Amino acid sequence: MRSPLLLALAALAAWGARAEALPADPAAAWAERAFGAAAAPGAETALGCPGAAAGSAAPAAGYQAAALAYDAGRETPPALAAAGEEPLAISFGRRRGRKPKAPPAPPAALGAERARILLRSLTVPGWGQATLGHPTAATVFALAEAGVWGSFAAFHLQQQMRTDTYERTARLFAGIDLSRRDEEFRRIVGAFPSSEEYNRLVVARDAANLYLSDPQHPDYDGYRAYIEAHRLGGGDAWNWASDGDQTRFRGQRKDAQRAALRANTALALAIANRIVSAVHAARVAGRPAGRSRSWNLELAPVDVTDPTALRLAVRAKF
Repeated sequence: MRSPLLLALAALAAWGARAEALPADPAAAWAERAFGAAAAPGAETALGCPGAAAGSAAPAAGYQAAALAYDAGRETPPALAAAGEEPLAISFGRRRGRKPKAPPAPPAALGAERARILLRSLTVPGWGQATLGHPTAATVFALAEAGVWGSFAAFHLQQQMRTDTYERTARLFAGIDLSRRDEEFRRIVGAFPSSEEYNRLVVARDAANLYLSDPQHPDYDGYRAYIEAHRLGGGDAWNWASDGDQTRFRGQRKDAQRAALRANTALALAIANRIVSAVHAARVAGRPAGRSRSWNLELAPVDVTDPTALRLAVRAKF
C-alpha cells in the first residue's frame, strides 16, 4: 500500500510538469497565434509595442488591436477570421444594447374639443369620460356623484327634522317660538334657564361695566336706560320648566347642527368629484387610446363526470 506522502509527491510533480507546458503570457501567445511570429514579444517597435520589428508601425497597431480584441471581444483579428476561430473573450458574454428611450410627448394644448370635454366633466362628472369612450371611468364618477347627492339630501332632511324637534321642545317646555329666530337667539335660549336670568346676568352686567365703572361719577340714568333697551321680555321671554328639558333642547340642537355640517361636507365632496373628473378627462383626452384592459372572472367545470369539480380563474387583459 502506497503511503499518502508518496501520493502527494506524485500529484505535485504532475502539476509542475503541466505548469511548465503552459505559456508564460497567455495574451502574447494568443497575439502570436493571431498575427504570426512578427507579433511575438522580443523586439521594441517605434511606438514602444513589444513583439514587432523596429521601425514597423503596422505590427504594433495589429498587436494593439489584438489586445483590444482580447480584452473586449469587439472584433475578430484577420488571422483568426481566416482560420475560422473566435476571440477568447467572446466566451465571457456580450452586453445587450439598450434601446434608447423615446422622448416624452409634449403636453397637448387646451383646444376647443378638450375644453368642451373638461366643461362637461365639470357640469356632470363622468360626462367627459363617456364622450371619450371610457365607460368604466364614466360609471365610477357618475355613481360617486349620485352617492354624494343622495347623502346631501339625506343629511339635509335629517337637519330639518331635528330642527323641528328642538323648536317643538322650546315651544312646549319654555313657552317661546323659535321658528323665525336667528342662531344667536337660539343659543341664548339653550344657555339660560329664563329670560329674567339672562337680563340679570348679561344685560345688567354690561350696563354696569359701561355706566358704573367709575365709583366717583356713576351714571345711573344711563345704566337704567341701557337695561330697558336691551332686556328680553314680552314675546322674547322664556322660562324652562326643568333643567332636563333645557338639556334635551341643547342636545337636539347639536344633533341638528351635526346634520347640517354633514350636508355641507357632501356639497364639498360634490365639488371635489367634479374637479377630479375634469382633471381625469383632460388627461385621457391628451393621450392616445391604448389597448383595452379588462378583468374577467371565469368559473368552468373541470370534469363533466364530476359536477362538483370546478375551476375558478381570474383573467386579466392588458
